[in-house]
Amino acid sequence: AALADLTPAERRVLRLIAQGLTSAGIAEVQGISPKTVENHRLHICAKLGLRGPQALLRFALEHKNLIT
Repeated sequence: AALADLTPAERRVLRLIAQGLTSAGIAEVQGISPKTVENHRLHICAKLGLRGPQALLRFALEHKNLIT
């Protein structure tokens, strides 16, 4: 799977993760619940094949120029 497989909402969450926001911060900025942010994070990890607590953050930081 690739970035193209992510929904617009998942891309927004990934972009905000790359900016260093926490799930709570993302929820506040997006006007959604922290649980919804967690669901997006889980879906992003599943689609991109990421495992481990820091894998998503590492991916977001390494690919932040590609996240549109």
